Amino acid sequence: MSVRLALSATLIATSAVADPAVSALSGQIQARLTITAGCEVSSAGSTLPSGSMGNLDFGDQGPTWTAPIGASVSSGSNALQVACNPSVTGFSVTIDGGTNGDGTTRRLSNGSRTIAYQLYLNAAGTERYSIGEQKTFAVNRDGQIPIPIFGAVVANTSALPAGVYSDTLRVTLDW
Repeated sequence: MSVRLALSATLIATSAVADPAVSALSGQIQARLTITAGCEVSSAGSTLPSGSMGNLDFGDQGPTWTAPIGASVSSGSNALQVACNPSVTGFSVTIDGGTNGDGTTRRLSNGSRTIAYQLYLNAAGTERYSIGEQKTFAVNRDGQIPIPIFGAVVANTSALPAGVYSDTLRVTLDW
C-alpha cells in the first residue's frame, strides 16, 4: 500500500509541473539497409539451406561395370545456380578432394573400400574440376548463372562389396 501512495504522489507532482504548451516532442529515426556485394546459390529459384549444395547421385549399380557412370550435381531435379548483385562481375568455384580423397584423387568409400571418381565442368568430361583448382565464371547479365558440376565414377571390372559408397565435398564460392 505504501508503494501505491508513493506512485500516486509522483504522478500528481509531475502533472502539476508539466506545461501544456511544451507537451509535444519530435525527433527523427534513421532507417538504413546496407546491401553488400554478394552472391546466392539456389536451385530452381529457391535459396538452398546454408551448407547444402545438392547431391551427386550415381544411382544403383551391380558389383562391376565396364564404362564410367555419370551423374550431375542437383538439388532435387534442378541444377545449381548463382545469382549475384550488379557489383559482382565474376565468381570462382573451388571443390576440394573430399573426405575420402588422397590429395590427387576423389574417392567414394563404404568405410573399407574406395572407388575413384572425377568431377567435370561439362557432361562430355573434357573440362575437369581438379582438386582445389578455381574455376572462374563471369557475371554478365541479370538472373541465374548455372554452376555445372558433372561426375564420373571410373569403370570397375573387379567385383566390389555391396553397400553405400559416399563422399563429402567442400565447395567454395568466392567473389
